[in-house]
Amino acid sequence: MGWEFIAFFFGAAALGLFILFVVFIAGLLKWLLQGYFLFRVADIKSYHLPWLAFIPFGTFYIGGQAYDGNILKKESFDPKHIGLAFAIAGLVLYLMGLSIGDLVITYLLIESVAFIGLFTAYVKQPVIGVLLALLNVVTAGIVAIVILFLYSRKLKDEFDGTNNFGQDDLTGAAGADQKHNDSSRPSHPNDPNLNRDI
Repeated sequence: MGWEFIAFFFGAAALGLFILFVVFIAGLLKWLLQGYFLFRVADIKSYHLPWLAFIPFGTFYIGGQAYDGNILKKESFDPKHIGLAFAIAGLVLYLMGLSIGDLVITYLLIESVAFIGLFTAYVKQPVIGVLLALLNVVTAGIVAIVILFLYSRKLKDEFDGTNNFGQDDLTGAAGADQKHNDSSRPSHPNDPNLNRDI
């Protein structure tokens, strides 16, 4: 009777350790992918301190800077101050958590709220940006990775001058020889964020 219990205990412990290892690897992969794509977006958009994308509360700082012009009126606040407010609020709320589960849920909620500006910048509609943030909480941050990947590709194409508004890569590459004004950012004529006063 005693050996069966010991075998069951060690089997359950081994299974628990394996599950913890899988969760750790999945979390590490999520952190690396999200950090990389957030860094690409922050670098292309010239956000302050893009390398903070790889630091947990630095994501709040980068996400808060995206509120400028997407959620709030452009230049109504200094984007760095918005990002700093998100980072401080996230840190305070994170430290107020009572258990490991509360801390993880709080972090996901604050991160999703901070990313509303990035989501809105990608989809160009604030309501859909909020819905994506809610979906990001439900999927434990997977939506943020997908949206940041798509947004970084979109920004890269816009700032490189290729693949604008339905042009394929060959047409964009062939037209790369022509002189164009690099200081102007291309925008879609139906962009609801143009001249938006919030």
